[in-house]
Amino acid sequence: MPSTPGIARPERMPPQPGRTEAADAPNAAAGAPIDDFIRSRFVEMFLSNGRNGQLGMFAAGAALAFIWFDGTESTSALAWLGLMLAVGLARLRFTQRLVRHRDSRRSTRRIAVLLAVNGLLMAVPLTAFAHLGEQGRAAMTMILTAAAAASVATTAGYGRIFLAFAAPMLLPLAAAWAVLAGDGPALPGALGMGVLILMFLAYMSVVGRQAYAVFDESCRIRYAERERNAELNSALERADQANRTKTQFLAAASHDLRQPIHSMNALLAALSLRRLDERTREIVDLLGSVNQAMVGQLDGLLEISRLDAGVVKPELAALRLDEFAAMHHAMVAPVAAERGLRCMLALDHAVTVRSDRALLSRVLGNLTDNAMKFTPRGGEVEIALQHDGARAWLSVRDTGIGIAEEEHERVFQEFYQVGNVERDRSRGLGLGLSIVARLCALLGAELRLRSRPGQGTTLSIGLTAVPPDPARPAGEAGIAALAGLSVLVIDDEAQVRESMRLLLGELGCRIHLADGTAQAREVLAATRIDAALSDLRLREGDSGLIALREVQAQQPWARVVLVTGDTAPDRIREAEAAGLPLLHQPVAGWPR
Repeated sequence: MPSTPGIARPERMPPQPGRTEAADAPNAAAGAPIDDFIRSRFVEMFLSNGRNGQLGMFAAGAALAFIWFDGTESTSALAWLGLMLAVGLARLRFTQRLVRHRDSRRSTRRIAVLLAVNGLLMAVPLTAFAHLGEQGRAAMTMILTAAAAASVATTAGYGRIFLAFAAPMLLPLAAAWAVLAGDGPALPGALGMGVLILMFLAYMSVVGRQAYAVFDESCRIRYAERERNAELNSALERADQANRTKTQFLAAASHDLRQPIHSMNALLAALSLRRLDERTREIVDLLGSVNQAMVGQLDGLLEISRLDAGVVKPELAALRLDEFAAMHHAMVAPVAAERGLRCMLALDHAVTVRSDRALLSRVLGNLTDNAMKFTPRGGEVEIALQHDGARAWLSVRDTGIGIAEEEHERVFQEFYQVGNVERDRSRGLGLGLSIVARLCALLGAELRLRSRPGQGTTLSIGLTAVPPDPARPAGEAGIAALAGLSVLVIDDEAQVRESMRLLLGELGCRIHLADGTAQAREVLAATRIDAALSDLRLREGDSGLIALREVQAQQPWARVVLVTGDTAPDRIREAEAAGLPLLHQPVAGWPR
């Protein structure tokens, strides 16, 4: 006798339109996905409960055999019990093979046949019903009706399958009681018992329909969940693919732009080292400002790519947040004053956190730059530090245009700028807050935004406070003089090689040029070098990694630096994995 099974949760599935009655599922056209799913869940439920069901059948069979033998002393009872045992063992061993079929309709039909055979076997002891005493008949009736009732749980009330098991037991049982009605005074009670058994069968059929309706509905809900999950997974995959495509495009675009800007930067630096008249100096400085603006925008693209590539690793150390905020205020206050803004500093008291100074400086720099960018002249920008015990909050508040509530999530998206539909390039690319969000996640910092249109904006960074660290950071190391160094420049772009030759020549270096690994070998064979600079991507399958390994192999004392304008995450990871110093084009900060 089967017991109530646990139904395995399916992965995802949608409801079928046009279905109004759950109990109609078994009668749907073969091949409908949801109907196949429901029948498959039923088959799984039946098979998972097979062992418990057979134990119940053994117990009921043993009780029926005892009643039969006790009432008649017939060895047929023992033979029947042996048959029940053999059938039960066979069912335990072969039910999986008998029931499973690729067509779920055939599987349910086989289950119906299997349960009908069990039902008929359970009715065999009724052949001795007339020879039993009242107690024996009552006990046999209770066992058979209990088995029928339990099958509602086993079959989930699945119409024809429930009846395939219950009817072969209860119809003969009702008939057996009706037969007794012809034996004199037993007529009223026996006939009434037969009618009650038929009524019980009808009632259990109704209960079974209700149980099946619940089972059907639960399967439909799970089916819908599986389909929704599938659609969500597909949407996420498309979004991931779009994001990867965007990153690859930005990497390719920024690489192609960085090469000429790198050359321009080197040429401007070389020009600035010469004696120039006032007018020419003014032009060079203006070109330098324009160039640096482009560098800043490309740096934003590079930073996004580096963060997406996962190669940015925070170096956490104790940091006096109040000193850090005061130092940043000292740097940005003059810039704010030039823009007609007041930049104020509000420090609660000394507080120490564990963070990465460089990354946190980038976060605070982006926040103050944004605040000044969107605050009109005469407004205020405030850098504030508050400490509430376990948490330190570093905030940047402005009295600017503010942000509508529906825009709060969108401002952290890449390239999105509030109120800049015309894409004014002087306001940047819209990457600042996107970088801030990524860096805060990397640093384990909480980021909060409070803003309303016309009432300004406050962005706060929450960091965990720690006990002060007595150790103080060491000073900056000096930069070695370049004059007299023998430098090998490896780049497949003639323009880049020539601009680097001019710049390094102005700095007093002796320059050797190569367009790839083959020419680099020739230089290394004839000349001792002190340093080598190589672009990452060279032509015809060559790369800076190969070229610099050649330098290290032939002249291991030489310092090597890998230079790249590529911002693709895979390329960045490849360069980082090589363990070589890495600079990103355009290389800024040349001496002037």
